[in-house]
Amino acid sequence: MIEEIEDQDFYQCDFTTASQWEIFIARLEEVIHEWKLPQIKKGPSLKKGELTDGEWEEKSEQIIFADVNFTLTRYNLKLTPLEDLVSPIEEDNENLKNQALDDIMSMENVFPPQCDVGNVNGRSTTRPHPLARWYGLRDFMVLAPARGFDISTESKIHDPWQHFYMGVCEGKGVRSEFEMVHLRRTPPHCKYLTGLLNLFKSKIASPLSLEPVTVSVRFTYVLRDWTSSTWTQEPPDFDFLHGETLGVVELGKLPFGATFDPVSELQLFTTWPQLVENMVVDSESFSDFEPSNAPQWSVRVKMAEQPACLLSEYLSEFTQLCSSQGSMHELIGDLMAERAGPSLSSSLNLLTESRVPTISKVVKRSKQPRKERSQEGPITDDMLTPILYFLFPDADDNHDLLTGLKSAPVDGLVWRLAVVMSHVVHTLGGAKAAAHLWYEFAQELRFRWEKDIAVPG
Repeated sequence: MIEEIEDQDFYQCDFTTASQWEIFIARLEEVIHEWKLPQIKKGPSLKKGELTDGEWEEKSEQIIFADVNFTLTRYNLKLTPLEDLVSPIEEDNENLKNQALDDIMSMENVFPPQCDVGNVNGRSTTRPHPLARWYGLRDFMVLAPARGFDISTESKIHDPWQHFYMGVCEGKGVRSEFEMVHLRRTPPHCKYLTGLLNLFKSKIASPLSLEPVTVSVRFTYVLRDWTSSTWTQEPPDFDFLHGETLGVVELGKLPFGATFDPVSELQLFTTWPQLVENMVVDSESFSDFEPSNAPQWSVRVKMAEQPACLLSEYLSEFTQLCSSQGSMHELIGDLMAERAGPSLSSSLNLLTESRVPTISKVVKRSKQPRKERSQEGPITDDMLTPILYFLFPDADDNHDLLTGLKSAPVDGLVWRLAVVMSHVVHTLGGAKAAAHLWYEFAQELRFRWEKDIAVPG
């Protein structure tokens, strides 16, 4: 007896609905055509150093697969294409090699220099891209999960700093697969050139005899600790920076240098370019690769991240002060009371004293209207006296400074004020100390204007 089975008891699969993988691949193809990659013409041969010194373009697009965000990024070296070479889409010429294969086989960019360009998204980035340095590629795409894992598969098995990639390049009937292996320890047979050549030839697996292999060899020596060595420049005066010593000599210069050695790593490269395998021997028993005999030496300096540079701190604080919105009354309102009128004895003294007052009298006069206050300003009198003496060096009879109108010559008034203001902002109290100095500076200028006293610089 045949039992009747209803249709709903069967599992039905709708093959007309696109799967997530098909949607993902379709989106990849759509982005490739939006970027017009099939229409790119073959470019000229790469010149030496062009991968490092050239201008790189980056273009990214977000793609979703299985509710996971991926980022497809294209890295392209800007070069002028050759007009006489047509696109592989327009003409299928078997004699015309793939652009990527030409770049891989080129010997002009073996071991290109690496440049640090700073931190991006919390990671240290270099130029050119590691794939461009390892394979010599000028144009490639990287598919990575949006969370920062630089791998092209869904398996999150390596950290971003390891730069683990897997890829493929296909065109002109040739398919090249890019695979990487990270080993905890180097196998004994891979520590020398002889073992590496045997491994390379075994991967080719050609029944015919191979031509001699051309190799380029580079040794890298890294020095990270040289604390026992002396600095190449004199360290800064930390007593002066903390305000312990402040005189006219120190006011005329800004600090320069770093609080610690900004060089974190020194790398020495010894290179043997384009050697035929039968010309050199490198095995466990003997090696021709003596670093002192290398034909090319190069050095790379790796700087510390965000070193504490003194001049940079001074200038950054000074520029922040320039954009400050605080008023004088908000900063030093207790110091800006109106001055009392001069007494009779002070008026008689003006007839007999010199037209050029001493700094001690200027400071004393600026303090007289505030005898009743219980606290002094952000800048103490001991600090304010050498500052005013530096700003107004009346004892120096330099008439050349009187002609520097609408300019800031060295040792001029504007120059001295800028230098002193930088010191005050950094070491004597920030914006309040700067406001105090500006108040005293304006009072001194007003006094000299009223008494017709020339201001040097």
